[in-house]
Amino acid sequence: MQLNENPTTHCLKVPKVFDQVNNSLVIKLKKIVHLKKKRLDDLICCDFCIPCGEVGKSTLWTTYGLSQIGGSICINFKRGCGSSLSVFVNGEKQANINEGSSFSATFTHLDSIEVQCNGKSAQNDHCYGDFKLMLHFYQNDKCDLNSVNDIKSTICHLSDCHGNLVSLNDDCFITCTELTCPEDRVTVPVINQLGKTVFLQRVDLLKQGFICIQFINHNGKTCLKCIIPFYEVDSVVLCAPQETEINCTITNVDCKAHVVPSVYNNMHCIEAVIILSICQSISSVADVFIELNGTICRPRRDLNDEDLKHVRY
Repeated sequence: MQLNENPTTHCLKVPKVFDQVNNSLVIKLKKIVHLKKKRLDDLICCDFCIPCGEVGKSTLWTTYGLSQIGGSICINFKRGCGSSLSVFVNGEKQANINEGSSFSATFTHLDSIEVQCNGKSAQNDHCYGDFKLMLHFYQNDKCDLNSVNDIKSTICHLSDCHGNLVSLNDDCFITCTELTCPEDRVTVPVINQLGKTVFLQRVDLLKQGFICIQFINHNGKTCLKCIIPFYEVDSVVLCAPQETEINCTITNVDCKAHVVPSVYNNMHCIEAVIILSICQSISSVADVFIELNGTICRPRRDLNDEDLKHVRY
């Protein structure tokens, strides 16, 4: 190694921390949650062809595995065997309709829809028509969340906009943005621990993110999940001259959620109260130049294969 014996002055650009504060931020949120299950709709259309004079009824539709199902039906009798077409809903006769006529009705509860083709039975004689059913039903998820008493516990955690769990190591799990421009930071007098007055800058920071609340019933099943966006602005005072940049690091997050009956006295609504505690480290940083006296070291030249032949191990 070759060494320059004459020290010289060198300039280096390094980041300098002007000031750093650690504090906590508590965000309180309220969310009205509707427990009423979402109604689903479906439309069924089909043609039918039923032999004339059958003793039994022909089933057009029947429910299976669904509860609390209702809907509107329309049966159009195009042509038949010279007699009427009987319509049965939930096993009870509703109407006799003639050729070229139709039957329409809406029912809050549906189990089955059947028809019977009246008239004398003859070879190749049938009743022809079409059938439309607009269904309204609720998904049978066996949760039955009807009031706050049906909820045993809640789980609250940070999430992305889709409700997926995120951790402190994930990028942008909580965004922290300075709202004030560096040149517009307000300088305020502060008395330090020694009783002296120092002048610091006030910085306004915007925190944004998402939290997900899961509502657990008494069987331990997650019956409802809500994704709630949040934002909060807080201010910190630290040494932050115009040329500095504010760095904000979230060190810990704790989320708790409690449910209470709705203030609107609605049996199908509850109110979720969320307490989000954020621990953060905020620093002001800027690049500065420092001078160092030192000598420049030149490393030895690279060894080639010929040099390695003379090396003893």
